[in-house]
Amino acid sequence: MDRMVVASRRRSLTDRVESATRGIGDLDLLAHTVFGAVAVDIPHTFACMASTDPSTELITRAFKSAPLPIGDEEFAATEYGAPDVNQFAEIARRPVPVGALSVDTQGRPQQCRRLRDYMTPRFGFTDELRLACLSGHTMWGALALYRGDGEAPFTREEAARLAGIHPVVADRIRSALFAANSWSRSPDDTAAVLIVDAQDRVSDMTTAAHERIDDLGGWEHGSLPGNVLVVAALARTSGAPATTRVLGLSGGWLTMRAMPLGGAGRAVAITIDAASATVVGELALAARGLTTRELDVVRLVLQGASTKAIADSLFLSPYTVQDHLKSVFRKLGVGSRREMIAALSR
Repeated sequence: MDRMVVASRRRSLTDRVESATRGIGDLDLLAHTVFGAVAVDIPHTFACMASTDPSTELITRAFKSAPLPIGDEEFAATEYGAPDVNQFAEIARRPVPVGALSVDTQGRPQQCRRLRDYMTPRFGFTDELRLACLSGHTMWGALALYRGDGEAPFTREEAARLAGIHPVVADRIRSALFAANSWSRSPDDTAAVLIVDAQDRVSDMTTAAHERIDDLGGWEHGSLPGNVLVVAALARTSGAPATTRVLGLSGGWLTMRAMPLGGAGRAVAITIDAASATVVGELALAARGLTTRELDVVRLVLQGASTKAIADSLFLSPYTVQDHLKSVFRKLGVGSRREMIAALSR
């Protein structure tokens, strides 16, 4: 065995990923660096890393270790459709946010509809190892590894090793999302609208939708970008509106809203427009590690509420509100409400 490989394996997987990804601000480069670091310890045939909306946990962009010959319609339908084994939303709720299909199905991974009906017939994958990447209790990304025919299933020990990297990857994704110009809004505030039928084909769209689709990642094998398919699938399955926020390729944040037309399983209307300053500010605050209660306090401060009004609204004492504000100031590196408002308004 190559000496460099042996030396690399002596380091823990978490240390290797942390060292290899330090300072990377590009999500695509980050994903492929993670794939390479993980492969030394956990060999795999294919890998995919995704960023997620920290509020809705919907996948916003996916990065694959190699191109696949089809779009993401089937993936979106299985991940955000009927309940299935080891969906990311369920894995994220576990004390240790990792799941290996062969382990979790007691050696019967084909019990997973996603693998049986999609991954195996389409790509020949026979086992899957998934990781939800959380910072605190907030999910910022996800990672999936696959093996195929003739390869050993993923083991409990490999799942445990992979689990150790989830906070590192979450922090790297979070930092990359707010690098460079990602605080800025999209330069064009024109809302785009498209109608997507039950087979995820576009039946109608406004002129502005063409530019928005390109900003969201562009067409792939004639299919809509995965982030559009994801929000459409959730709205179609639930029969209720679905919303997500996505960092566009232009560097501005976009808000997507999907509304089912005629109930579950039908066509979906999707609007895509520039995220408001409030939405971008809340995303930035979440990236700084603010708690849910701290976010509640900041929202009210931005609305001009006094300490007493905030206390009354949140059923807190004024002293508790001041304690929350001190914590927020420390996390944002500011010393007053005025400085905080100025920082969030830039």
